[in-house]
Amino acid sequence: MFNLTPLAQGFALEMDSRLENVDRCVERIRLFLKERGAESHLFSLSLLAREALNNAVIHGNRMDPGKTVRFRLLEREGGFDLEIEDDGPGFDWQQRLQARSKADDVSGRGHEIFRNYAQAVRYNREGNAMTLEYRG
Repeated sequence: MFNLTPLAQGFALEMDSRLENVDRCVERIRLFLKERGAESHLFSLSLLAREALNNAVIHGNRMDPGKTVRFRLLEREGGFDLEIEDDGPGFDWQQRLQARSKADDVSGRGHEIFRNYAQAVRYNREGNAMTLEYRG
């Protein structure tokens, strides 16, 4: 499953939990940016989307193709919002953000990416949905 819904200021996707759908989503981001002459944001938005979507597929939905990942890209004044939600139980994001990751620790890499490329990161209470605010 890979369902695209155009929105006034972006698009929404519903996809099953397969890693190839991450690539398909990033390709849709590329096309969206190209249509708007905003290709200069492709690297940052692709990096943020890939990390968040991989986390949703691998950690959130445990690669269960019967579970869904929802993604929205919305153009906002001065940038874009990426919204990602999975069907998993979530995680204790507050504790994770307080923990210090070692330089070689693969776990926690996403939080560093989010910190360096997004101006704001918000999670829902359960920890299975997030919004990344990119203002490039």
